Amino acid sequence: MRVLILEDDVLMAELLETILAGLYARLDANIVSTKAQALAALDQNTYQLLICDWNLPDGSGLEVVRAIRKQDNKLPVLMISGRTDRESVLAAAHYGIRGFISKPFKVETVRDRLKSIFPPESDLEAANRDLEQMLADACEGHFQLPTTLEASELLALLERPEALDVAQLTERWRDETGLTARLLDVANRSSFRRTGEPVTTLAGAIKVIGTEMSLNLALGLALDTTHALSDSQLREQAEAHQRQGEAVGREASAMFRTLGLGNGVNAYTAGLLSRVGELVVLSVLQQFLDGGGTLDRDTITQTLAAWSQPCGNRQKVQWRLPLDLRELIGAIHRLPRGTSHRERVVMRVAALQVEGAGASGECLRLMRFAGLESRAESSVGDNGE
Repeated sequence: MRVLILEDDVLMAELLETILAGLYARLDANIVSTKAQALAALDQNTYQLLICDWNLPDGSGLEVVRAIRKQDNKLPVLMISGRTDRESVLAAAHYGIRGFISKPFKVETVRDRLKSIFPPESDLEAANRDLEQMLADACEGHFQLPTTLEASELLALLERPEALDVAQLTERWRDETGLTARLLDVANRSSFRRTGEPVTTLAGAIKVIGTEMSLNLALGLALDTTHALSDSQLREQAEAHQRQGEAVGREASAMFRTLGLGNGVNAYTAGLLSRVGELVVLSVLQQFLDGGGTLDRDTITQTLAAWSQPCGNRQKVQWRLPLDLRELIGAIHRLPRGTSHRERVVMRVAALQVEGAGASGECLRLMRFAGLESRAESSVGDNGE
């Protein structure tokens, strides 16, 4: 599903992409912010849908639609605008626009309109495809992880967004891997780096984006039907990886505080995101099943072993996670030879302890290096050494 999103408000464009990804399993979205960029993109590529803002920095979205209609009368167009006057609506209708949504909009409204314009079941690209190719595509593209949040809860919160502050939302969402990744992705777009520093925590991302837009992005994920795990075996595996990531985050966060390396929030974020590769692979396997494929336990195990690392590494880049955070995540799985950064060493120690290898030679050596002598001695004593 190839979509061109023409929207100069970056937050709004990211929200639209989130909604689209929740409807179409193989979304390929191109976001542009000016009339000139849109015309160039349309000249170079073929799209199945155009979502278009009316007011642009260099003209009007309607001018883009006029240019399209000279060559293509069938491309579905969804116009989103703050203009709701009768003349604007009639002008849009004259050019065959399939939907007109006024700002500010509700996520459910856009989602329903998209479903009527381009039914998700008509997007057959994900069906009966080669599993290896699906995994390769997931590694290269922008993949959206599901969330366990309830849409009804988020809708209720959106009724009174001013009643929630950053700290309250952070506490509610601290264990939501998919949402944390998405909010960090949005917050770390270059246009939001107002201080020149990357955002590395959930609280920082919510602060940059704002509570209301964060709630809308969360609702977009909660309504996602294309990445949800309906197969019990895949869901159980995902839950196990989620628990492991949370446990590593908690352990590393406590060690950071013990060693005076900060409040440990970055460490918790790194732990939470340390299993994104596995979660992406499991979600692709679900899409493969939904498309008519079959899986056995050995295939699932082998696929996770082969694809989790490349998918995870690629998604961390695609999601625009800061380099320091990616290095903390990487250290959970493997420390590069000669590493002397205490923060990364602690991440690896936390992972080994959660894996039950706290008394191993590697773990004890790293604990002493990091300054966790008392914990190292405790680990030896607990194992009778």
